[in-house]
Amino acid sequence: MSTTGPPVVRLDHGVIPTNDLGESIVFLTQVLGADFRRLVNANLRGLNREVPEMAFFKLANHHGFGFALQGQSIPKPVRSMEGQVWGLELNERSLDETAELLRSRNVPVEGPVEYPRSSPIAGSLWLTDPGEFVYELSVRRDDQRCHDPGQGYLGLCRIGHVRLEVTDLAEAADWYRNTLGLVDTDQVPGDHQLTLAIPETGQLFILREVPEMTQRSLYPRGPHVDVKVAIGAYDDFVSRLTNIERYWSPFGDRIPWHEPDMQTVYFYDPFGNRLQVGENSGHPH
Repeated sequence: MSTTGPPVVRLDHGVIPTNDLGESIVFLTQVLGADFRRLVNANLRGLNREVPEMAFFKLANHHGFGFALQGQSIPKPVRSMEGQVWGLELNERSLDETAELLRSRNVPVEGPVEYPRSSPIAGSLWLTDPGEFVYELSVRRDDQRCHDPGQGYLGLCRIGHVRLEVTDLAEAADWYRNTLGLVDTDQVPGDHQLTLAIPETGQLFILREVPEMTQRSLYPRGPHVDVKVAIGAYDDFVSRLTNIERYWSPFGDRIPWHEPDMQTVYFYDPFGNRLQVGENSGHPH
């Protein structure tokens, strides 16, 4: 089924919940080699938990990746790769070399695992942050690899994919095709799973069907998946959204903090996964 509006052209960044902003900053900078950029809401409103304190980074050449401090305890995961899993792509070092490098720094690693030749991801390894959220370091097939310079000591060149949980795979496929303009592609192996692609970049959304959404996904105060549409397509895209967030309250005109680009909006898929959209205008370095 074709998209009913302008398609997404880029998977841009994500924000993950945390109960310890300091530990999360150390993990992203020292383990994944991200560049710390700014702290948001380190003020009275943030201390009073009116808005979440957030830390933002440049990770795998993507600006805006971050953590949002939560005012309540995040429950432990109940299954493997629960909630959002961010796929970070390597462009130079092999997975075996990367795993050895991480283990030399006493970072626990699962894998690497090779995928069949039919998979757009050639292989992956996994590690977890202090909040037990999972990150997947991967290598794409030769004709789909990122050729940008790698960032940090790991050489991460881009966000290659995101894994999201849903409770109805058929409904999810219809929504992501029609709302984001994702297209069918070769599949990453996995049970009760569907892989869709952003046509312009080849970045992937891997949707996995689960019996019920994780309690770890119910943190709307900050965490999200950010996507971009082409310049000039924002108004058309937003006009077709049916589940727009009103900034955590009935008062839709109360902005919780100053957005660098006010032409942005948050919205939800049918399963409660929170997304953000803006125009693909790039980021200052």
